[in-house]
Amino acid sequence: MILAVSALKGGPGKTTFAVNVAAGLALRISRRTPRPRVLLIDLDPQAHAAYWALGKSRGDPLPIPGEDLSAHLLGTAQGSPLDIIHPAAFPETNNMDVALVRPQGMAQAERVLTSDLTDGIYALEEYLEPLRSAYAVIVVDTPPSAGAMTLNALVAADAVLVPMELTKLGVDGLRETLAVIEKVRRRHNPDLRLIGIAPNRCDFRRSETNDIYRFMRQQYKDLVLLPVSERAQIAYATSL
Repeated sequence: MILAVSALKGGPGKTTFAVNVAAGLALRISRRTPRPRVLLIDLDPQAHAAYWALGKSRGDPLPIPGEDLSAHLLGTAQGSPLDIIHPAAFPETNNMDVALVRPQGMAQAERVLTSDLTDGIYALEEYLEPLRSAYAVIVVDTPPSAGAMTLNALVAADAVLVPMELTKLGVDGLRETLAVIEKVRRRHNPDLRLIGIAPNRCDFRRSETNDIYRFMRQQYKDLVLLPVSERAQIAYATSL
């Protein structure tokens, strides 16, 4: 399964969700299954998810030679899709991988794919097709915009998870995200499933948070997952 994590508003913890969903799935998947591995794909040109999964800070150089994901998205890669896959640097898991990305290359790929959205939105799907048989789940982190990279993720995905903050701006961002998902479903990927809306960074000491959570449960019912409270420990952990 290919699972996209998408939100068209910055701030709801999309990257944190994507990385932790991938790591959590890797921990839960039985080693007895035919495909016990999980792959993380980072389409955000900022590359925070990939750097985090590789155990690097955003400003660190990556001492990994060779091509990265951008070359495969642009169709210029000389190697195979597996050549850019590396083990994640999480000691708790030994069955999670991450595709190598470099911010400069991904930014260039986004510009090129944006210039040709007719064919450019299928680049990720073509790259991932030969990898489906090797992984139980492929988790794709997307940029906080409805550009070429996000469209690539939604076209390639089987399912999408949408994190959000329980604020008025968060609700607006959710509606925009759902509209893009529906547009992709109608035009390109009719089998795309919304599997959950994930309230994140929730402070239930605020009346607005409680009001919006009740509204979300009434409006979207079982699609609304259990909320994740705002915790200083979580913010600290993601900064390490």
